[in-house]
Amino acid sequence: MMKAISQEAKVLASAHRKADPDTTLIKFFPSARSNEICLLEISKSAPTTGEVLPFTFREDVSHGVDYPSTVILLSPQEWLELKGGKLALPEGWDLDTAEDL
Repeated sequence: MMKAISQEAKVLASAHRKADPDTTLIKFFPSARSNEICLLEISKSAPTTGEVLPFTFREDVSHGVDYPSTVILLSPQEWLELKGGKLALPEGWDLDTAEDL
C-alpha cells in the first residue's frame, strides 16, 4: 500500500538529514507537482554555486519510495539570495505554501 505523499516526504527528509547532518532546513512543496515529492534542502556542506539546480529521482518501490522526487540543495548563502529575490525556484514551487519538515 502506498504511503501518503506527505508522509513519504517526511521519511525522505529524515533520511537526508541523517545522511547530511549539516542540513539546517528542509521545505516540502506539496502543491508544486502532483504525485511528486518536491524538497528544498539547505545545508552548510552544500557548495555555493549561485544556481538553483533541481535533481530528480525516480520512485524506487523496492526500497519503499513510492513517488518520484525532486530535490534542490542550497547553501545558506543561496538560501539568503533566494529569500532576497536574487535566485528563483522552479515554476510552481511557492515558499508561501511550503511546509517545514
